[in-house]
This record gives sequence, structure tokens and C-alpha cells, in this order.
Amino acid sequence: MAHTQIAAPQNGLLDGLFVKYADAKVEHFRRRIYSKTVKDMEKLDDQRLADIGVQRDQIKRRVYESVYHNKPYRQ
Repeated sequence: MAHTQIAAPQNGLLDGLFVKYADAKVEHFRRRIYSKTVKDMEKLDDQRLADIGVQRDQIKRRVYESVYHNKPYRQ
């Protein structure tokens, strides 16, 4: 019979630091994507915005919800 060993996860100091670092990097990239997308969409004229179904006053909310996976927009 084969023997299977299950390794328990280690919860050390570096594990917590890595998780915090990874979360900070994700947040950094999301902020960059949000800022660039808002800037790019604000450059569009009203006709192009209407073509994609976004009103000018909805740009920040719609981009935020897209970048943050449908979390409510916070100003």
C-alpha cells in the first residue's frame, strides 16, 4: 500500500509579510489601471461614450466597478 503524507501549511513571519506585499502590489496595479482608464475615457467625445453606453458623469463609477469587480464606487 502506498503511503500519502499531507503537509500542513506553515504560518511564519515571512508568510504574513508576503501576503501583505502581494495585496499592496495588487492594490497598486488596480489604482494605476483605474487612473489610466478614467483618463482615457474622459478623452472620448460624447458620441463615443454614447456608443459604449456610458454617460460622462458615470465614467468614474463604471471604471471603479470594473477594476474592483463590482464593489460599490466610493468617492
